[in-house]
Parts: sequence; C-alpha cells; structure tokens
Amino acid sequence: MNKRMISILVKVVILILITLTDTYSCTTFILHQRNQLVFGRNLDWITGTGLVMINPRSLEKVALVDPSEKPVKWISKFGSITFNQVGRELPYGGINESGLVVEHMTLDKTVYPSKDNRYAIGSCQWIQFQLDNYSTIEEVMSSDTLLRIVDTGSKFHFLICDRFGHAVTIEFLNGKMVCHTGKNLPVRALANSTYEESLSCYNNNGDIQSDGSLYNFCTAARQTDNPDFTTNDSTIDYAFRALHAVGQELGTKWSIVYDITNMKIYFKVFETPTIVGEKKIFLKQPPYDPITKVVDFKGMDFDCSDAAKVLDLDCNHEGAVNQYLVNYSTSINKEFISKAFTFFKGWGINIELKETEIDYLAKYPESFKCFENK
Repeated sequence: MNKRMISILVKVVILILITLTDTYSCTTFILHQRNQLVFGRNLDWITGTGLVMINPRSLEKVALVDPSEKPVKWISKFGSITFNQVGRELPYGGINESGLVVEHMTLDKTVYPSKDNRYAIGSCQWIQFQLDNYSTIEEVMSSDTLLRIVDTGSKFHFLICDRFGHAVTIEFLNGKMVCHTGKNLPVRALANSTYEESLSCYNNNGDIQSDGSLYNFCTAARQTDNPDFTTNDSTIDYAFRALHAVGQELGTKWSIVYDITNMKIYFKVFETPTIVGEKKIFLKQPPYDPITKVVDFKGMDFDCSDAAKVLDLDCNHEGAVNQYLVNYSTSINKEFISKAFTFFKGWGINIELKETEIDYLAKYPESFKCFENK
C-alpha cells in the first residue's frame, strides 16, 4: 500500500475519532471496597457494535500514523483484552495481564503536543501501546518522554489504574500532559470535563443540572467516595448500580466492570443495531437489564504464535464466555469495520470509505510480527 493510501486511512480514522467527541458523555470510576479493586466504565455513543479482542504478547508493531510522522515501533510485552469498535489495534479501552486498565473519555479542551522529536502514535493506539508495554501508572506517565499523540481531531483524556490500586488521570491541555494522581486525585472518577473543573464542582456543590458531564462526575464521585452497599450487594453489583446511576438511557451502549483483583471483566451491552437488506439499519429495542457476560483471564492464551481470539459483543451467552471466543481473522476485522462505518453513516456521520481503504485498515494487523520463539 502506498503512502497516499496510508495518509487517507489515517485521516479517516481521525474523522472517526472526531465523531466520538460529539455530544455523547462517558463516565469512569475506580472503587476499592471489601478488599476488591474494580474499575467501572460506561460507553455512551450511537452504536454498541464491536468486539472483545484478545491481544497477544511478543508482537512487533509499527504505529499507524501519517507518513510525514515518525511512527513508534515496539514489541508487546503483555497480553491484553480490549473493547474495539473500529478495528483491531484501535481500542476504546481495556486491561492487560499485569492488571493495568486504560480507558478514554472525550474532553473538548484537549490540545495534543505540537510536532517535535518524539515518536508519533494515534490516540486509540496510544491505549493499546500502554497496555502492550506497561504495568504501572508511573510507567504510563513516563511514556510522555517517548511519544506524542498526533490525532489533530480527536479529543481524549484518560483514567488509568494499576493492580496496586494506584490511579491517574491523564489530560493534554495546551499541548502538555497534565496528570492527577496520589493526593492530587482525591476522587477517582472522570467524565467529559477536566479533572480540575470536575473536582471543583464536586467540592463546592456546584450547579450540575445543566451540565451532563459534571452531573456524571459528581454522581460517580458520591457513589464511590461513600459507597452505600446493601446486605446482598457484591462489589460487582454495586459497580453496575453506580454505572446505571450515570447512564444515558438509550445513549449508553456498554457498561463494563473490570475486576482487577480477580482478573475478570464483566460487561453488559444495551443495544447493537443490525444491518438488513441494502445496508439499512434496524434498531433493536434495548433490554432494560441485559445479560451480564464475563471474560476471565484464567487460562487465557496470549501466545502470539497461536491465532488471536475475538468475541462479538452482541453474542447471546450469559455468564462466562471464554469458551465462545473464536479465532481472529482479517475478514472478521473487516466485517466489524464495515459495520461501524455503516452505522456512523446511518446516524448522519458522512464518512465514506472505498473498498480498498477498508481492506487496508482490516489488513493492517497482518503487518505485526511474532517474536515468541526468537
């Protein structure tokens, strides 16, 4: 594939990420109760289609960036499990086998660094890079000396937690990385306003009714700062109740609870549209209380010499779903990329991709090299 095609694909991916910064709110929080560390996340968006992706370790990768940039190259140290909608290697969030969780939300005030001598990477692939390489929040923060995000259109900030219970918010404001951690992170939650603005609102009982982001942050803060467990509540149940409290009704597509202590992922998918006929979208009525699916790290194979595994988020299986994972293929990747673009267009986001461009994006992971036995 020539440089022109790569440039087109990178710009299209950026356009996708721009759409993620629209009016849809997302919320994350960290809860450490009853000797159990969990991380909650709502995805509020236009479609819930996507894949659970099992990402092997020991893969050599090169970042998907514009040819005018200097792409970062690395070999994945850790295997991870991520939630992907627009293709393999472009997750919205996930957890690696060391217990590091990285999740994104949109932040309109985001300004990434200007071009300099650091290596370049896209914002979704920045998430995968962190999961591939690091086990602590200190390591994630230190990556700022190595690489910079180059998506001029995306506007992301991040809540991150490691297996030790250490957490950090990472924002890019005025071209600089801004971190809140330790004593500077008294409330471990994040929505779609800067952490400083959100914390100020919470501490000063500010008016939150007119601002969905601040409402979500303050609600999540109350849920996690002084948790009100009932007798029968498990920590997982309570986390889902907290996510329901900040839900956006039809806007909430995924609710995810990462059980970092026990290395399990619990998730609910509220709605995924289907395509019928000539790519017409049929919107299914979302269930009020969808089934809970569980992915367990126990027994998970992250060997890059074997086929990677995936799971359709819309699968109809309740409880443990490891047995329903199937071998990843370029055709599966292409199928879900095509679905995403069809849904985006159906909701009025006019992004057109030619068949050759979809093929390139779907085949991009074929460029990864396995170094398991070398």
